[in-house]
Parts: sequence; C-alpha cells; structure tokens
Amino acid sequence: MNFAAGATEVLDQRPRLRKMARITGVLYLLIILCGMYAEGFARGSLIVAGDVAQTAANIAENEGLFRSGLIADLIMVVCDVAVGVAFFVLLRSVNETLALLSAFFRLAQAAALGLNLVLLWIALSVVLNGPLDSSPNSAAQWAALFVGAHSLGYKLALVFFAFSLIIQAWLFYKSDLFPGWLAILMLLASLGYLLDTTATILMTDYARYADLFEMIVIVSALGGELTLCLYLLIRGIAKPANVASMG
Repeated sequence: MNFAAGATEVLDQRPRLRKMARITGVLYLLIILCGMYAEGFARGSLIVAGDVAQTAANIAENEGLFRSGLIADLIMVVCDVAVGVAFFVLLRSVNETLALLSAFFRLAQAAALGLNLVLLWIALSVVLNGPLDSSPNSAAQWAALFVGAHSLGYKLALVFFAFSLIIQAWLFYKSDLFPGWLAILMLLASLGYLLDTTATILMTDYARYADLFEMIVIVSALGGELTLCLYLLIRGIAKPANVASMG
C-alpha cells in the first residue's frame, strides 16, 4: 500500500518535472548559442593568432562586436546558474548530496567565468587607450596578455564544469528521468574538457596540437551537451518504465 502511494506520488510529480526539464532545455540552448557567439564569433573573428598588433587593431575597430561578446558571456553565466539549480531539483531524488555537489561545481564554474570577463574588459580598455604597435610595452602586447589570460581562465573554469558533469553522469545513470546513454555522453563531455585543460597546462607545445584538442572538445563536449539540450527540449524526461505494470 505504501509502495503504491509512493509510486503514485512520483508519477504526480512527473508533469512538473517534465516542464522544468524543458525550461532547462531552453536555458541550455541559450548557453550553447551565447557561448558559440562569444567565443566563436565576437572574439574568434577578431583574434589573430601570433599577431598581437592586428588583434588589437581588430578589437579597437570592432569595439561594439567585442562588447557584445561580453554581454553574451554574461547571459551564458546567468543561465548556467539557473541550469545548475534546475538539475539539482531534477536529480536530488537520486542522491541529494551528490546533486548538490554537482550544482556547486557548476556554480563555481559560473562564478569563475563571470570574474574571468574582467580580463577582457581590461584588454578592451588597454586597446582603446594606448598605441597598437607590437613593441614590447605597447597596448597591443598588454591586451594580448589579458586575452591570453582570459583563455586560460576559461579553460580552468571548465575543470569545475567537468567535475559537475561527472557527478551528473552518475546521477543520470541512476535516475529514471533520463536514459542511460545520456550519462555516457556527459561523461565523454567531461573527459573532453579535462583533457584539453590538462594538455594546455602540461604541454609546452600545446599550440602545435591546439586544433586537435579543439576538435576533441567540439565532438565530445559540445556534441554531448547539444544532444542533452535537444533531449530536454523534445522529451523533457523519460517515460516511466513501470507505468504499464502499475495500471
């Protein structure tokens, strides 16, 4: 009798959880789109590898585009905080302690990414208030230093995110709200982030293999997260396997 009452209570919560999952999917889509815009377009189209003077000139000439990347990053960070809380609500029935730990790791990532934006703001300020030649103490050199520091800070923040995904993968595997294959994708995504950040720190010739590691991150991380996003938007949560047997 108690089992039946408990099962009924769980089923009664599923419409609410499905709605929350779909809202989470919308937020996740915003995270992906804003992240791609900020990193891939707003900054990616301005930064010229190995040419600090041209990079500084591009930023100065496209100040509005560069600033729009900062706004996109802020939107991404805010959405990430909301997604962290949403996943805690969705997964706390599996293990509340681990769900909370996963959320804290995600919030730590969001905080690190938010603070990291200060480096880009400093880079922009330097570019707009100094000579843009490539001499040792020029504004271009200092701007390149801050942009490079932001890039490293971004990767370090993703370490927190990777650990959040590892815990989330285990919770997905144990939960009846999500299919097991999503757990595998989340685990692969976390490994992609960890591999890239570790290689950045340890490999003195990382730049030589940067394209390879970037491809690993795109395939494992972005592919896994985009799949999760689409699942949340389309399905929300999985259908309970025991509905028929309970009828």
